[in-house]
Amino acid sequence: MSDMLERLRSRGYWQVLIRPQTFLEKRVDDISALLPILSKCTVRLRGRDFPHIDTRSRPRIDLEWVGQECEWHHHKGVWRFYRSGQFIYILAMGVDWRDVSSFWPPDQSWRPMALLGVGDTILTFAETMEFASRLALTEAGDERMHIDVKVANLEGRLLYVDSHRDRWPFHSEYVAMIRDYPFSLDASREELVANHKEYAIEASRQIFKRFSWEASREILQDWYEKRG
Repeated sequence: MSDMLERLRSRGYWQVLIRPQTFLEKRVDDISALLPILSKCTVRLRGRDFPHIDTRSRPRIDLEWVGQECEWHHHKGVWRFYRSGQFIYILAMGVDWRDVSSFWPPDQSWRPMALLGVGDTILTFAETMEFASRLALTEAGDERMHIDVKVANLEGRLLYVDSHRDRWPFHSEYVAMIRDYPFSLDASREELVANHKEYAIEASRQIFKRFSWEASREILQDWYEKRG
């Protein structure tokens, strides 16, 4: 385990795994094709690409995968993309790393591992599902795809409204009592392409239920459309 990955997992993080359901070790014949495939599939819903590919440094090329560690202020992530088509991304919760950010410096009330943003949650699921739908259409994809997402180190976190537009007043505190939230999905290529937004909204609804917040699909869809 790299030092950065160990630090990243010491606070809140997202773990995203996307792969074809059928395993083929050398699904992508040429390892040099992996980075162009990944670059073609990146999603930009809020200015920053998902997954983030740092163009200032070269990715590591191993025997069967390419990968990179990216760190910029409160944005931190580690990804690997295999010739089998498997992609794994460990992504930090930015709100937990304001103490190392000059773009989003901490205020007096800030502490790590205390909050989970409504909008950040919706959009991270949305980025994940849209990226998976794009990956499914490439040579690294397959007729059926499997997605695993873990939102980690949640226990004791308070759900908060991180909108720059309308504020949603929470009249009571919504606190997580679970350590991690797992989400899994098996879907065909066609289902992913057609329904990636709906999958993201449903995944968000389910994690918010673990905070005892019963959010309607309409509210979450409106947030998705307005990007917070």
